[in-house]
Amino acid sequence: MPSIEMQNILAVFRKERLGLTLIVSLLVVIGITIYLASYYHQKSELAHLRAHGTDVMRILTRMPVAQNLPELVDSSALALFTAPRMNADFAYVQVVNTLGEPLIEQAALDVVIPPPTASAQTTGWLEERTLDLVDSGKTIVEFRSMLVRNGQPVGHIRFGYFQPSIGLQLDQLALVASFALPIFLLAPLFHLLLRIEFRPLREMDDQLDDLANQDLAGPSPTDRNQTPNLITRFNQFINKVTQRIGELETDRTELETATKLDSYKRMRLESVLQSLPDGIMVLDETGTVSLATEKLGHMLDVSVEDILDKQPIDWSRDKDVVDFLARHEGRTKGGNSQTTRFSTDANPEKTLSIVSYPLFSQKDPQRKIGTLVVLRDCTAETLARESSSDFVAHVAHELKSPLNVLSMYSESLQGVDGQDENFRVEAANVIHDEVERLGLMINNILNITRMEAGSLGIERQRVKLRELLMDVFETCGRGKNDKDLKFESDIPKKISSVAIDKDLMRVALNNLLTNAIKYSNDQGTVTLSVEETEHTVRISVRDEGIGISAEDQEHVFEKFMRSENDDTRARTGHGLGLALAREIVHLHQGTLTVKSQLDEGSEFIIEIDKETSLLRMVS
Repeated sequence: MPSIEMQNILAVFRKERLGLTLIVSLLVVIGITIYLASYYHQKSELAHLRAHGTDVMRILTRMPVAQNLPELVDSSALALFTAPRMNADFAYVQVVNTLGEPLIEQAALDVVIPPPTASAQTTGWLEERTLDLVDSGKTIVEFRSMLVRNGQPVGHIRFGYFQPSIGLQLDQLALVASFALPIFLLAPLFHLLLRIEFRPLREMDDQLDDLANQDLAGPSPTDRNQTPNLITRFNQFINKVTQRIGELETDRTELETATKLDSYKRMRLESVLQSLPDGIMVLDETGTVSLATEKLGHMLDVSVEDILDKQPIDWSRDKDVVDFLARHEGRTKGGNSQTTRFSTDANPEKTLSIVSYPLFSQKDPQRKIGTLVVLRDCTAETLARESSSDFVAHVAHELKSPLNVLSMYSESLQGVDGQDENFRVEAANVIHDEVERLGLMINNILNITRMEAGSLGIERQRVKLRELLMDVFETCGRGKNDKDLKFESDIPKKISSVAIDKDLMRVALNNLLTNAIKYSNDQGTVTLSVEETEHTVRISVRDEGIGISAEDQEHVFEKFMRSENDDTRARTGHGLGLALAREIVHLHQGTLTVKSQLDEGSEFIIEIDKETSLLRMVS
């Protein structure tokens, strides 16, 4: 246990530690200042000493008496520069001949002149060196110069000075005292001001110590009432600060939660927008893009990074897009949705639809805060609309021709021509052919429409392909043949059974054979052949007719496709047979291809996968 005196000393030190620290700091500052002043004074004295020594050596070597060494020895000129009143730092002077023998020397008290060294015999005009005296331990700065007479060296002269040391002279103490006195006078004033400023904190610290040393188990009411108001206010301040910190922490937690929730909602919204099949873009009030999806970039052939935070005129190369989006720039009032269609310069065959929807503020429904732009690829819709229009036009045209024939023959039968027996037979045959033509065309149209609508399904069953092919081939061969055509078949007696829809495949084969008969030349040959491989069955229908050009072969399976060739136009037809045949083959996961040369005939090949057919049947 420390003694009471030591405890009191420590208590006084704790209370006055600021003043003591200030005094020690001032002493350190004054000490550093004195040291720096002494150091720079020593440097200044050394520079002055070197200048003085150099000047003395120049004067002595240039004096006329220096031309005669004995006269220099007897001269009293040396006494002038060695007098103590001329230079208090003088240590010694020595004149030596060329042999290094001293001729004259004079030294200050207690100074033993060091012997000349070998370097003293050099021919340098003026030399300087620093050496230490062994006896006194002082440092000497020596200047040496050569004595010349009639251009010949006759000796050397050596001047030595004591090197100035770091320290203050008596005449400098007054300057240091005048500098240190204001610092010591300011220190108590500064310490007093600090004590005044820190007095409330010190009192509070003392009171807290007193409270800590009290018996907290049962203090008297009088002791409690003696608690200073400063402590009460300080406790209130601490409580309010703690309460405010807690509120800020709660607000920060709620803000972080809200930020994370908003970020999650934004990411989810962007994910939903990115998954949409249409391109989405959001414009702010100034028309600048604030959000864009990848699909929109692909449709407009631009990068999303090049779109964001930019005006449409800065990134769009399509005038229609720029003009459409420019209508929404700077508009802060309500508006209606707008729609337009356009084609891009990069892909003119693609038709795009762009629709804008105004975005309104929840607080002010009349204030527009942006625009939602939806970009949709409507190429398929446009083609479907055009195809539907063409389909109706073609159907009307194809139906009109047989109906005109039927109308003409019905009117003739009602007139005078109807009395002729031969005419009635001819009319009956024509009406039968046209009705059969109308029925076939209507059936084809219905089948194609059902296929495109997805309502036509196939009912697979195991079928003996040879019997089906022979039946269709013989039926077509027995039909009306006014071209004297030949029908040949190359069908193996053994063909693997396949799982197909018998009725639909009959329609496809009948259309191919009917088409071959229709476009064959007189006395031509129509051939039906079958080739079976390990995995597929290939059915070929070949004719020796007018053939199909390379340009028309690319569109031969399209609906209502009729070549502009005069020979083709001369043959009756509605352009649906090949389209229907291809759709039926595709339903069986097969392929239908064509090989043809103009004026050499055509060959249509059906290829069906046997394994796929069997698997379909089993399933």
